[in-house]
Amino acid sequence: MNSIKEWKSKVKEYNSDLCKKLENESTKKELYYGFEVFDGKIIENPEILYIGINPGKGNEIKNRNIFETERISYLDFFDEDYRYHLAEKTIKFLRAIWSDERIKKTLSENTMKTNFYHLATENVSDLNSVLSDIKYNKEYFNKSAEFSISLIEILKPTLVILEGKSVFDYIVGECYQKKVWNSEHKYGHYFDKKNNTHILGYSRERGYSAEHYNHFSLKIKEILG
Repeated sequence: MNSIKEWKSKVKEYNSDLCKKLENESTKKELYYGFEVFDGKIIENPEILYIGINPGKGNEIKNRNIFETERISYLDFFDEDYRYHLAEKTIKFLRAIWSDERIKKTLSENTMKTNFYHLATENVSDLNSVLSDIKYNKEYFNKSAEFSISLIEILKPTLVILEGKSVFDYIVGECYQKKVWNSEHKYGHYFDKKNNTHILGYSRERGYSAEHYNHFSLKIKEILG
């Protein structure tokens, strides 16, 4: 895949095929809510690309088929719309190094957000239950890894932020085959020379302290200024 247009076509086709497979074979239909690819708009060569594990249940509407939205939901933090923990964590990292004005501008104009898996469930446990039920864990992992790495290669963002150790292990540990997690500071950093892209990941476990936030925020500042 050499262009975002080709990537979009392949992803849409794959998600459509997986949707049919789930309709025909799944006995866990109550656990999934459809597909969401991007939270916000597609931006060519963004400064930041956020990648989480998978979309949550959101407003609990079933059979969602969302490819992109009008704006990244992290901006909801500033106008008191629906707010969630991950958005608050994201803004907390950025507020340690930037003004609100810069954060809003960067999120609005130069940031993309997606997930390793596009199938929406309430949590990873439910996702695994759905995939195990149709015996599709390995296949879905491999295809999701392919799409994630291809997206990085096409967009060539300055910084990829991986939202959680699990997705860091998937992309950096398994796809790039690099073991660079810093257990003391609960983050990982890898530089993709081919794409001139820094890849950072942080832990979402409980007990993430002010010191951990500081280490991660300073790493972002070191890369983006």
